[in-house]
Amino acid sequence: MTAKDPALERRRVRLALRNYRNKAGISQPEVAEHLAWSPSKVIRIEGGSVGVSVTDLRALLDLYAVRDEATRQDLEQATRDSRRPPWYSAYRDVVPPHFATYLGLESAARELFAYDPTLVPGLLQTEEYTRALLGDGSGDGNGSGDGRQPAEETDAIVRLRVERQRRLLREASEPRLSFLVDEAALRRWVGGPATMRGQLERLKSVAGIAHVDLGVVPFSLGAHPVLRNGSIALTFGDGDDVLFVESSSGALTTRDDQHAVDEYLTRFAESRRQSLSGDEATAFIDEVLAQYPS
Repeated sequence: MTAKDPALERRRVRLALRNYRNKAGISQPEVAEHLAWSPSKVIRIEGGSVGVSVTDLRALLDLYAVRDEATRQDLEQATRDSRRPPWYSAYRDVVPPHFATYLGLESAARELFAYDPTLVPGLLQTEEYTRALLGDGSGDGNGSGDGRQPAEETDAIVRLRVERQRRLLREASEPRLSFLVDEAALRRWVGGPATMRGQLERLKSVAGIAHVDLGVVPFSLGAHPVLRNGSIALTFGDGDDVLFVESSSGALTTRDDQHAVDEYLTRFAESRRQSLSGDEATAFIDEVLAQYPS
């Protein structure tokens, strides 16, 4: 994966600045006072809602007494890289800000943990399944022909998803990808039997990829620990991980809160322990496949 993703570089800079401020024993209001900034500017820089300019970076490093020239040059270069167009800029018309934040971090994470209680996770969806969900009329069953999504937007969303899959499933050994697929997603007809057969075959294929862990959560587990709205956790190995929670509208809410991430990962691990994996998961998918007529 690209080591210079703008979102990753912005994250690296803001975490470094926060750590240097804490080491210097200076509060955010004190930074604002020293530099004649508004307190909100410091909060936004450290929170990642805005980037930092090279000039402001230098002022902050001076204030925090960061003198090492190699460190300063590295952070200056990271600041410049953070302002470059990301790989998904070609799809900006269908990438809202909250999703752009997610995309910037997705391929840079060390591990990804995803669960959806009702649908196949996006990174595992076939093109036909995605199109049926978007309702562009290409399917032959539920979710087709109702005109919910303009054709050009549907095409762009599908191309973006295919590119994400290429980057994470076909090219990389990182991040390691852990998915829990609910039995509800396996049995819910999306796009008709042909679409579902193709989707289930895709799940079996993905389960054989070395850096992918696929678990199937059967109905028999009942109210298992991670049974909630769709959530994705991205971990980075530096103790500053991110949780994305999907709302009923499909929007992703960022939880930049390590406690929330840890709680989700604990629930995910418990549900994963109880779920089907390996040959058992494949056999279960085959059992569901047999119910979709040819």
